Amino acid sequence: MQRKGLLFFIIIIGVICFIFLPFIVFGRNMIITVHDNLDQFYYKMFHDNHLFFRFDAPTKSFEGLSTLYYSQLGYSFTSLLYSTLNDFVAYSLNYFFGVLFGFLSMYILLKKVLKLPQLLSLCVSVCYAILPVIPVWNIAVGTLPLIIVVFYYFASSNNIKFSWKILFVLIYPFFSFFATIGIFICAFWFIGTIIISVKNKKINPNLVVGFFVLCVGYVLVDLRLFYAMFVVKEPLNRAIFDLKPHDVISGLKTLLRGFISYGGTGYYHATSLQRYIVLPIAGMVSIFSFQKMFFLMREATGSMFDRWKKVLVQTDNKIKLLFILEFLVVVFSGIAALYDSGIIDGFISKYIHILTGFNWGRIWIFNRVIWYIIFALCINCILQIDTITFSFHKKSERMVIPAILPKIVSFIVIGLQFIYIACSPVSYNDQIRTWFNEVFIKTGIAKKIFPQREFNGFISYREFFSEELFAEIKKDIAYSDEKVVAFGYHPSVLMYNGFNCIDGYNNAYPLRYMQKFRTLIAPELETNEEARHYYDIWGGRMYLYNSELSYQPMRNKNTSPVKLNIDMDVFINEFKGTYILSRAEITNAEALGLNLVRRYYKEASIYTIHLYKIK
Repeated sequence: MQRKGLLFFIIIIGVICFIFLPFIVFGRNMIITVHDNLDQFYYKMFHDNHLFFRFDAPTKSFEGLSTLYYSQLGYSFTSLLYSTLNDFVAYSLNYFFGVLFGFLSMYILLKKVLKLPQLLSLCVSVCYAILPVIPVWNIAVGTLPLIIVVFYYFASSNNIKFSWKILFVLIYPFFSFFATIGIFICAFWFIGTIIISVKNKKINPNLVVGFFVLCVGYVLVDLRLFYAMFVVKEPLNRAIFDLKPHDVISGLKTLLRGFISYGGTGYYHATSLQRYIVLPIAGMVSIFSFQKMFFLMREATGSMFDRWKKVLVQTDNKIKLLFILEFLVVVFSGIAALYDSGIIDGFISKYIHILTGFNWGRIWIFNRVIWYIIFALCINCILQIDTITFSFHKKSERMVIPAILPKIVSFIVIGLQFIYIACSPVSYNDQIRTWFNEVFIKTGIAKKIFPQREFNGFISYREFFSEELFAEIKKDIAYSDEKVVAFGYHPSVLMYNGFNCIDGYNNAYPLRYMQKFRTLIAPELETNEEARHYYDIWGGRMYLYNSELSYQPMRNKNTSPVKLNIDMDVFINEFKGTYILSRAEITNAEALGLNLVRRYYKEASIYTIHLYKIK
């Protein structure tokens, strides 16, 4: 026990150092994923304007867009952090709590429900907890095992009488996220309640009450979302969302690719990283387990059905659970791939219209939990190996395995999975990028090892938002909430720095605003087919597009001059715009009626900003 305790202590210290130290040591110099994260960072704008708990109030962005249309900002634990703390401190704590809650939730599930060994449960729970995930889902995804534990507790035969404890489920939505996760939780809880009631031939009052309590909790936490959906009923840009193939052949190809991708790695928003270690281990354990069941069936007597029935009785419940979970992975991956393919969109829009615009393919999120339960079950099977059977010319011989060997193999496998997760350069796995940036790039070690390669370094949180640069701009022009637009970078940078932006990134907002913004960028869309297609099938990014100037962050401060194609009459008369803050010099500024106020540059920033004002 002392050795196990020491080993676990070493593991925990290692995890803390690798995962949490960058937030403390490097602070705002830490590398943070921009895509679907910093590019839609509304938190500081809400914090600075005290908007978190204002139900239906205008914001200083998207021409005063109501707080109703910021779907990720409900009355949740994450929002509470950002409403009360500094933005980077809140970001760091949100990550910390996501890892902590994820670890505790998975540990309770593995140790208390599945009765797996303590050290095994601890190690697999650490692997699950550090999986990369889009920050807005961090805590919601991490606590998925916990709601499974709660359902299991109240579904057990020992809890068929009503218990007031079920009312505590009301707290769970405070740590969850309805639009992408909570809706599936409610659906599965409802289905599970029906299955349990049919199986027991009696309605479980706790599960019934729990379902309604969960629904009430989600409505309270995401009250703005439900109000916008069912009371305001404003058509949203999601109504035209169309990123799927439009012919059967392309749809089938997408279906196959999606199934392989979801089954292999998961989706980048909440990847499960099972391809290289978890998946092969699960395959081997499943094959050997099925082979053992097959041999037992051959030795049994009676009809095929009777023999399989006997085999199932003799098979360990954990093995049966393993097969059930693997089947669910296949089903959920298939559903997610089917959504991406668009093959049944016509059926959905005609017969299940309520799902139109809703990403029901996000059921793949539950594969993230299932894969690590499968991983734990497989490692548990390996730990129980004591003999190996060899067959030679119809003769079988057994070799006794030293007790220490399965343990060594098991924890090598877990260790490799931990390293694989920690070092995978995937989205939201920012620690490995930060360590590499600080230890190898900034010190010059990377350049010495690879002299032929150019290492510019990743872009940090501080550099992306460049507060000092934009504070200087605001001071120079005595900024007082005039409407502005960004050109050549993400508008979230301006929004973060207190500017009143008419552009930006929003997943679900009024369709009328999407159409209005299109009139502003129509001149560019007429000649830029890629931008036109991207905007017209979604409209999530209301940006000033340009075929020669990317909005992605980069260190090149000497951007070549470009032509800006927008309708200035719309900018001035419809949006009441005043300033354009551009990363590049605008060659047709005179024709557009723009004056170059000043060119701004700071060594610590990644931007060179050309400030233009209407004449």
